[in-house]
Amino acid sequence: MLRVKIISRLLHLNELLLFFPKLKRFYKRKIAKKSPLILDVGSNKGQTIDFFLKCYKNPVIYGFEPNHDLYEFLIKKYARNKNVIITNCGISDKSGRLIFKETVTDETSTFEELNYDSEYLKIKSRVLGVAPENIVRKTYEVDVVKLSDFLKAKKIGKVDVLKIDTEGHEYKCLQGLFGDIDVDVDYIQLEQHNDDMYTNRTDEKTIAEFLRSYGFEVAVRISHGFGDFDEVIYEKKA
Repeated sequence: MLRVKIISRLLHLNELLLFFPKLKRFYKRKIAKKSPLILDVGSNKGQTIDFFLKCYKNPVIYGFEPNHDLYEFLIKKYARNKNVIITNCGISDKSGRLIFKETVTDETSTFEELNYDSEYLKIKSRVLGVAPENIVRKTYEVDVVKLSDFLKAKKIGKVDVLKIDTEGHEYKCLQGLFGDIDVDVDYIQLEQHNDDMYTNRTDEKTIAEFLRSYGFEVAVRISHGFGDFDEVIYEKKA
């Protein structure tokens, strides 16, 4: 659909020009090492992976992408980079299987139920030129894993950055990280929505209190410049 493609390209251009430069200034100031270890939950087309590859000389990046077509795209895109490891699964609070809802703009695909009474969803549908009930173009089951299970299997004890962009599923991703293992994470980067697009949206206060209980505080908030959402980065305090 031409309109969807044009909008996606405009949003990507906006992030390249306005969002990622701010993000780069933050991480270059905070992380000095040349080879940080990054977990990219919700890799999409590799925007965050590309960002960290440009920021650091030799980062090790684990990407998680449940969308089958995007997974194949990422495998081909990073075939020559052995430090980028892509997994075709989602992240949640339990390991198993979940229904994945692939939307007309793949950036907003989700495990969460959409709120079809949401004014934000109605506005978004009008912009995209589709009816709200047609925002989800197909659904299918995918594998999901708890982050603690993944880290345990890979014997990873130190994570420099955990970035999570899962369209309303961020809290469950975090719940699957803590408790089972003692993992050292310096920064947790979350896309925080402030709209009512999802029926079970976890508000920012709940997430902040949860992370505070594990020693994290908000370090910076960066606006994307469109939509009612920000990137919030939490830093582990000594």
